[in-house]
Amino acid sequence: MRLFLLLPVLFAQTGQGVEILSPIGILIILIGLVLTVGFPVAMIKFGRKN
Repeated sequence: MRLFLLLPVLFAQTGQGVEILSPIGILIILIGLVLTVGFPVAMIKFGRKN
């Protein structure tokens, strides 16, 4: 199985987490924003023209 699929399971089992204001926390938030907001907006804006 891929590592990124196992990471949430590992953090949940050990009780660890990522500090939101740390560099990796900010990176995770930015990736989430790009995937949930930026990608759909780009698909709508630059999508196929009929």
